[in-house]
Amino acid sequence: MRFSFTQEQDDLRHFVRDFLSTHAGQGQRQRISRDGYVFDPGLWRQLAEQLGLTGLTIDEEHGGSGAGTLEAAIVLEEMGREMYAGPYLSTFLGTHLLGLAPKEVQAELLPDVSSGSRILTVALREEQGSWEAPGTSTRAEATASGGWVLSGEKRFVTDVATATTLLVRARTVDGPAWFAVDQDTDGVEARAAEGLDLAREIGHLSLTRAPGRMVIAPADADAAHQHLLDSASVALAAELVGLAGACLDQSVAWSKDRDQFGRPIGSFQAVKHHCANTLVELETARMLARYAAFALGAGTPDASAAASMAKQAAADAAYQASGSNIQIHGGIGFTWEHHAHLYLRRAKADAALFEDAAAHRARVADLLHI
Repeated sequence: MRFSFTQEQDDLRHFVRDFLSTHAGQGQRQRISRDGYVFDPGLWRQLAEQLGLTGLTIDEEHGGSGAGTLEAAIVLEEMGREMYAGPYLSTFLGTHLLGLAPKEVQAELLPDVSSGSRILTVALREEQGSWEAPGTSTRAEATASGGWVLSGEKRFVTDVATATTLLVRARTVDGPAWFAVDQDTDGVEARAAEGLDLAREIGHLSLTRAPGRMVIAPADADAAHQHLLDSASVALAAELVGLAGACLDQSVAWSKDRDQFGRPIGSFQAVKHHCANTLVELETARMLARYAAFALGAGTPDASAAASMAKQAAADAAYQASGSNIQIHGGIGFTWEHHAHLYLRRAKADAALFEDAAAHRARVADLLHI
């Protein structure tokens, strides 16, 4: 399949790229290398109010633009290029999850997401679980007043301390369900940890009889879980493709400018091979990622398989591109002052989020009955 973007989609790409290169480019990467992750609420407000990105895939009746998954993938690819440090991925996943919630829940939560005043994240995995089988120790108990209280521990929660609303999977007497828990409520303890990716907040969540509202009932919880895994795979694939593209561009630019033995290093066959191999993997991953975004948005029967294929291919391409970028930059590429290590860190961290490449290959084999 050959993708051809519409004029509106191309305009979106260029608009987002120009904005991020100006407001979240080299200066942001230098701050991350020096200080680590720091959430910039002013930049988040600009993304929400000036660009409308926080409500991109939310229906117009809830204050959004009503765009599709393919448009979101375009944005995420550009964010991957610039190593954007903020909760867009988490909020996108939360928004997709709430797309399966009842209308009254959407009407309550999504308008604030569109405006940027509500930041979402999903709390799925537990210490003894995996992304596919997240564990069942977190429990939700019904109260006499008709509400719910949640108790348990969640691990590897992105933007755990930045999000204002946490969407938590918990066990009830009728099976697993999804609950919305406000960050500032009693019984919630969010602890950011030092992760491999310096540009993304990740950590652990502890709940001790924390009040929550059921947003997805047990009858729909498993379907919501699978939809979340597919959405995460598509989103991360787009981000990783953008990252790989940026690394390749940086490698090519450096190989043209850097002279060694009286000639540009890009004229040496070994450097050419690095760039050529990266380009092959990148273009394969890009096509898979774009088709996966289309398939998820259209609800095609092969959407789950396409999402997993895209995630593993993009993870491989990003690792190849970021590693080669360091090698091509030579000694300077190995320094903490240079930003090349930030891309390698994110490539490795994203590859592990919502299952690694090996798990996705196994999932594809299972879905295709191989």
